[in-house]
Amino acid sequence: MVEDFMPIATGHEKVELVAQILGRDLLEINHPVGPFGTKEAPAIVKSYYDKRIVGCPGGGEGEDEQDVVWFWLDKGHAQVCPTCSQYFKLEVIGPGGPPNGHGDGDHH
Repeated sequence: MVEDFMPIATGHEKVELVAQILGRDLLEINHPVGPFGTKEAPAIVKSYYDKRIVGCPGGGEGEDEQDVVWFWLDKGHAQVCPTCSQYFKLEVIGPGGPPNGHGDGDHH
């Protein structure tokens, strides 16, 4: 049984680990690909929660490669990368809520 070889985990983390052991990407959200995000058509990033950390590697036409720029992407707000001007938007495909299980005011 898969669970016999898994580290201690509970909840969504356990579900993701089981999927990883079976060679599946549970939500297919770890490596989003697609066209360069614009203001009119932002790149869609899927998340199980109402916010997630995103790393933008650049990729605009004719632009040099950039170092990965990391930022939080929140539900309901488009975010633009300050380096390459690519736009991102979050699509919640799970139950939503904060990723750490607490209200936003609990960790600021």
